[in-house]
Amino acid sequence: MTETLATGYAAWLYVTGLAALGIAHFVWRRRGAPGARPLAFLLLALAQWSLTYALHWDSPSPRLQQFWLDATFFGVVSAPVCVWLFTRAFTQPNRPMHAGAWVTLLAVPVATWGLLLAGDPGGILFGQLGTLEAHTRLQGGPGFTVVVVHGYGLMLLSALRLALFFRSATDPYRRQAGILLAGLGLPWIVNLVSVLGLSPFPELDLTPMLFLITALVFLWGLLGFQLFDLVPVARHQVIEQMGEGVVVLDRAGRLVDLNPVARQLADPALPTPLGHPAERVFEQWGVAAASLGALTGDREAASAELTLGEQHLEVRVTPLRDARRQVQGHIVVWRDVTAQREAEAELRLAHEQLQLRMAEIEHLQHALREQSVRDPLTGLYNRRYLQEALLSAQDSPFSVVLFDLDHFKAVNDLAGHAGGDAVLRQVAACLQASRQPSETICRYGGEEFIVVLPGLDSAAAVCRAEQWRMEIGAQQVTYGAHLLRVSISLGVASFPQHGPDLDSVLLAADQALYQAKTQGRDRWVLAAPVV
Repeated sequence: MTETLATGYAAWLYVTGLAALGIAHFVWRRRGAPGARPLAFLLLALAQWSLTYALHWDSPSPRLQQFWLDATFFGVVSAPVCVWLFTRAFTQPNRPMHAGAWVTLLAVPVATWGLLLAGDPGGILFGQLGTLEAHTRLQGGPGFTVVVVHGYGLMLLSALRLALFFRSATDPYRRQAGILLAGLGLPWIVNLVSVLGLSPFPELDLTPMLFLITALVFLWGLLGFQLFDLVPVARHQVIEQMGEGVVVLDRAGRLVDLNPVARQLADPALPTPLGHPAERVFEQWGVAAASLGALTGDREAASAELTLGEQHLEVRVTPLRDARRQVQGHIVVWRDVTAQREAEAELRLAHEQLQLRMAEIEHLQHALREQSVRDPLTGLYNRRYLQEALLSAQDSPFSVVLFDLDHFKAVNDLAGHAGGDAVLRQVAACLQASRQPSETICRYGGEEFIVVLPGLDSAAAVCRAEQWRMEIGAQQVTYGAHLLRVSISLGVASFPQHGPDLDSVLLAADQALYQAKTQGRDRWVLAAPVV
């Protein structure tokens, strides 16, 4: 090879190595994405391979040429490992590797690095010096064979993994996988041709020359197709990590797939539930089928809530259709809502208890209010409630009847205060028995009573007063050895005939009552009209 051609070849290798370093830096800035770290290390390995091979061509002495040629093997054995890690991370993100897999993957590269650093004792890697051909390492000792088999085995598995992913993926992941296949495939195909001795340039290892193309393809993928901005997520990872139970059935109702959540409800006696009818796998499947017609029907979807003992499940069944819209199976998804239903039941119970408590409080409040406006002896309203009754009646004509028990002191003197109380209770009972719904009867104080008559004029009020006078006069109370009878005197007044306001009407009724007493008692008197 001429010196000019060798210099040009070395320059190309320098450009290739520097380009790989630049792209590695670019990828490293996106190292959080799946596959970015091994891709960055792959580009570093390619850069090391290219730059050391360029130094080999630039070296003036055979000794230095051999040194740099042997140094290329640090990148040669590292690149396939990085390719495998990259494709694995791209197609199966977040799936960890076990310790045994790491040992198997790194055993050959670590042993090769050790031999290189030790100077290849015994020619294990490169054989005897005489096997060195100009500018290339196309044959060697037994270690060289192991390196070749290990490297191409990893490359073959990586290409197979990408091809399978390309076949099953959807856009844009299919395009990403195609870019990676194109970027990785061409240099390694050329390298295989060189190793097999089929290259038209036997003195040159053409593989590094194509690494620049690989770097440019990766750069195109990064910038044009957002290689690590869109992360492929495998279907099984989504299904396996779902918190809902997922079951896939074929047309015959047999299980073809299920996730760990669904497996928790499966019959533990079965070594594997796959391939068995759903009725055999799940104890309560018949209950679900009866509630969800889509298990056997052609509807687009059906959903229901099932109660299995103490467990509550929201179940949704969706038919799986082929390109001709024919049902080929069903997917069943359920969500455990037991905790939610228990919380709702507790909330309903708390609400019911709160309602009962509120009813008790309202009852107590009503009782307390009644106690505050009721006379404890007679059970009639007291003078406090009278103000409310008068205020509610003042917007329209009304009448009041104020009456007093005649000679009540004589009753107390004859039968004592207990006998007088018995008479007051009997009078109150008589008034309550004849009370109209709109009337309000109050104990005004002592032996005085007052009745508010909304909507009644003075003539109607006088009739009511006469009725009470006769009914109460006919009452008799037996207390001990005493037979007690009383009469009443009544004063009647109406609004606005006998006063322009509440106080004046009450005053008019009181004055009419006084007149009834002075005229001989046991009678009613209508108040004089306001002049």
